Amino acid sequence: MPNQVRPFGLFAVSWWHEPLKFEALSPSNHAPKEISMTFGSHSHTLTTAVKSVHLLRQAGKPWVLLSVMALAACGGGSASDVLGTQASLAAGAGSPETTRRADPTAFQRSAALSSADLASAEQQAQAAEASATSLDELQAGEIAAKSAYQSGAVARKALAMRIPVYRFSNSSTGAHFFTTSVSERDNVANTLSPPYSLEGEAFSVASAFSPGLSPVHRFFNTQTGVHFYTISETERANVVANFPQFNHEGVAYYASQVAGAGLTPFFRFYVPSKGFHFYTAKESEKDSIIANLAATYTYEGIGYYVLDSDWRGEKLPHTGVTSDQCYKAGSDVLVACSMPETGDLNEQQDGHRAGINAMSYSAVGGRALTSCVQDNITGLIWEGKEANGPRVGSGTYTHLNNGLATDTSGYVAAVNATNLCGFNDWRLPTRQELLNLNAPAVNTTWFPNTAASYYWAAELASTDSTRAWFVNFQSAFSYHDARTNTFSVRLVRGSSASGPRYSYSTVAYGSDGANNVVNDAWTGLQWRRCEQGQVWSGSACSGTVSTFTHELAIAHAQGQGGWRMPNIKELSSAMDLNVSSGANVDSTAFPGVVGNGTWASSPLVGNASHASGVSFFSGVVAYDARSLGHAVRLVRSAPN
Repeated sequence: MPNQVRPFGLFAVSWWHEPLKFEALSPSNHAPKEISMTFGSHSHTLTTAVKSVHLLRQAGKPWVLLSVMALAACGGGSASDVLGTQASLAAGAGSPETTRRADPTAFQRSAALSSADLASAEQQAQAAEASATSLDELQAGEIAAKSAYQSGAVARKALAMRIPVYRFSNSSTGAHFFTTSVSERDNVANTLSPPYSLEGEAFSVASAFSPGLSPVHRFFNTQTGVHFYTISETERANVVANFPQFNHEGVAYYASQVAGAGLTPFFRFYVPSKGFHFYTAKESEKDSIIANLAATYTYEGIGYYVLDSDWRGEKLPHTGVTSDQCYKAGSDVLVACSMPETGDLNEQQDGHRAGINAMSYSAVGGRALTSCVQDNITGLIWEGKEANGPRVGSGTYTHLNNGLATDTSGYVAAVNATNLCGFNDWRLPTRQELLNLNAPAVNTTWFPNTAASYYWAAELASTDSTRAWFVNFQSAFSYHDARTNTFSVRLVRGSSASGPRYSYSTVAYGSDGANNVVNDAWTGLQWRRCEQGQVWSGSACSGTVSTFTHELAIAHAQGQGGWRMPNIKELSSAMDLNVSSGANVDSTAFPGVVGNGTWASSPLVGNASHASGVSFFSGVVAYDARSLGHAVRLVRSAPN
């Protein structure tokens, strides 16, 4: 199987093999200080900082190298592949033994090719405004419409694949080392400092293809032991043809050729005296180098655009509650959110936030809305429904996965066989994707022929596989029911949220200890780990969960220093429907959930004496009388 984009690991080198039976040996007490080896066209000598050598063999065959625990100096991007440090690492990149003796104008010409490709990409983005191609239709390297970059849609889509890149400085050589691996980062910081000093998160990239991004190619300079990166296909070809000391190692990650919201310029310099490139995503560092080190650092311009490490765009669509639907104290009547009384109660009610990620749709390539519709916030493409025919809006199906035409599985197969809107990867949506489409009712202007009924979601009930989850398109109520029932179906295509989801940070809040905040990479939200009334000790939630009427819950959230009540889509997104016992949440991220009901800020439009909420134990998304008492879990948008 071919080796695709791979994480370049600092302490491991891997190749794809056919399945074999192996024996392993880890001679930790006999690690050499210098190892020479040849792999294909690569001949390398690994020196200094070698920690251990791991060997592998097929039973009865000679031993081969599996991994070397060593340190490589890299010039940018994700640092990692240890093969190729060469003896230059011992001498120090940029020393007389390793300095590249090349015509400086050759690098100038190469950098000019990169700049020309970026300018061309900008022109393509402008021209794509006249095209009907949707973001999800783009292939790797294809340029999106300029508006998709400017609106943040490209960067927001890539957040599901976002990984940070950490930078170390080498006080011995002046070079920098980069890695995307947290374990490698910690290993270097703990065992190889000095000379390596961790400078923190330098920038972020996409680990896999995301629409509107392009592959970044990595080269290894066999003379300096430093890596070189380019997003320019023209420059890549030029380096392959004219720089024999640069070995092309493939695609390292994905970034953007076009500027936009949530993207930051990645600046590149060439250091002729040391024979390597220097990279930075900090404009202040770029300006300082130009002002103070121009004699030794040649500025080559913007290499490409990376994901802003501090950018956490919210990715959930708004609920559809309008700016005329807020509460004031002592009343269950919804009034204009501009009234001062609504802000006195809480200025972050659902209606106050109606303009943030307001639901937005567009046609797909000029196709009829009865065929497909794109969600401009999530990037997903939804199946349209017809007034009659095989995709009639009133059609209902079982959820038994038996392949019959009367079942969801048969329907998915039939739609994919028609290549609807040019796609054959239609699928059942997740429960959260269905909830995101509701407002709490579907916009029938964009989605004509929509039946006001129950719609099947993809997930089965984790506690009873004879049941599956559904969403009521009349009220956004959601629970699970017998899979033998016949409910409506609306298919979707596009990537579901995936990749690492939760990380933890510390935000001052009452008596909370460290790591009291959950950072959700899938939604761009930050959650308090404990429900209100509890305190985070540093490892668990302690104390008694407080309960509030809906009005008191809104009032309580008003004075919480930037925290607020989540709307119903945000609150439901925190649930994990794969949990088979206890609360339907990630128990590491949200330990000790006690409250059976938790309020959302969203009113039940049409019956404002009730408001929305969830039960983390049953997984239900529903509504209840505002006079009843339920728990509150605070959220905030991750700061830009």
